[in-house]
Amino acid sequence: MRIPLAAVLLGAAPLLAAAGWTPPAQPDPVAILGEARADTAANRYEQALAKLVWFHEHALDYAQGLYGVRLSYALNDWKALGRVYPPALDKLRAERDAAADHVRRGDGARGYFNEVVAIDRALGEDAATRELFVWLDANRNEIASQVYDIAQPSLVRARDYALCGKYLEPRKALQGILDQYRVVMQLAAVSDRTHEEQAFARKTLANKTGLLVALLVQNHRKDEANDIAAQAIKEWDDPDFRQELIEALSGQVPEPWPL
Repeated sequence: MRIPLAAVLLGAAPLLAAAGWTPPAQPDPVAILGEARADTAANRYEQALAKLVWFHEHALDYAQGLYGVRLSYALNDWKALGRVYPPALDKLRAERDAAADHVRRGDGARGYFNEVVAIDRALGEDAATRELFVWLDANRNEIASQVYDIAQPSLVRARDYALCGKYLEPRKALQGILDQYRVVMQLAAVSDRTHEEQAFARKTLANKTGLLVALLVQNHRKDEANDIAAQAIKEWDDPDFRQELIEALSGQVPEPWPL
């Protein structure tokens, strides 16, 4: 769930006015993101920030397909602006904090938690993601369950394996991993980048399965870990994959990937 458009417009109005920029009557989000990059390069920092904020708040109102761009390239542009214009970082953190408040209230928690994670990644503040999940674990356990899979990489990087253990559902998790793997492999078969996409799918399968197995071992659930490893090998019987699972079964926790 996102904030109503009218409310966002009112909240963004002072920033847009200060920058001397207003969106056109029929805005093109991709064009506005490109303009923001050009403004940053030309040292028009206030205008760049106004356009990045507009893109973050409104791009999905015009094109849902920009979801991934909004939480990756656009945030990277915002961080780049923040390196030369500190108010941009203040505003980005304010966006993160507002999203975190939505999560705590249970208002579109999963979507807003994704937003928090993406902003923390752009800012290099992974610990803030973990702190939010720790709060959820203590205060809103049902929401913590909803977003655990998104939070897991931050918890693993913090070596908070016991907290991970509270939310592990190995059979459900493995089914999700295998479903994703099968879909990507099917798409890769008809792609013009078959080899690259298959390699990505296999590395993702190995990493996510290895993490699941190792976390089970770390939480003294070795029988479940063995069962998950055996099922995964049935899907892809590969010597390197077997070795990664052997290491995971010894309790070695792999680094979450992609980083």
